[in-house]
Amino acid sequence: MEKGTLNSTTSKRFLSYYWEELKKLLRPAGPLVVCVVYSFVLIFPRYHRKLFRLNLFERQFRLPEKMAVDGLWFLLLPVVIILILRLISIAWPKIKETFPQHRFRDFGFRLGRGVGWRDAAIFFAIMLGFVLFAVFQKDFARTYPLFGLARESLKVFLIWEAVHLLHMFGWEFLNRGFLLFGLEPKLGRWAILASAIPFALLHIGKPELEAYGSFIAAIALGWLALRSRSFLPCVFLHWAVAFTMDLLAIIRSGGFA
Repeated sequence: MEKGTLNSTTSKRFLSYYWEELKKLLRPAGPLVVCVVYSFVLIFPRYHRKLFRLNLFERQFRLPEKMAVDGLWFLLLPVVIILILRLISIAWPKIKETFPQHRFRDFGFRLGRGVGWRDAAIFFAIMLGFVLFAVFQKDFARTYPLFGLARESLKVFLIWEAVHLLHMFGWEFLNRGFLLFGLEPKLGRWAILASAIPFALLHIGKPELEAYGSFIAAIALGWLALRSRSFLPCVFLHWAVAFTMDLLAIIRSGGFA
């Protein structure tokens, strides 16, 4: 009898310990949900690429179509999750204790502080030097613009850059909005480093110098987002650098065909 009682007590302590650890993980639960959704957004298209192939245009325009669809996908699921949390918080205010971040503005969906836009302009001016250096490297010259037909005419180039802007908007929201601000309540400013790691890994396959630099760039973009309380200055900075890179690569190669 004593042995059975001892085993029962041990089991209760065992379960109690893991229950307490689980509660710690779920206080708040937002960062856990954010990581699950973020992982799903990146993994799902890898195994179900056909679902994202709309084939609305001729084959030579498939890349811009893919970039646009990916940009919308980066937005779709996170926005749906935030919307659900917002609606639940209205009907059941107590959920705010578990999900303190339940509004779009909590994830950087706002214009942001003016200081963030000022710093974005300063960072862009600094990056111009690196861009000028990069366009004279063979691997960068071969890679950009990613859409080769953008070299054909100014009209196609501008259409490509508009599509690229849509892609960047979704990409920056996913990384510097949803992930970064979603992890901030648990990690504080360490969320910048945590969000920089997957961002850098996703640059594998790009020119080597860019792949290494992406981690530093992610830290700068993360700092900028937290400073401005918005991911929008990051969209501007990331897209402006990409636009300048594309344009200078075309000019270096002799201009539009």
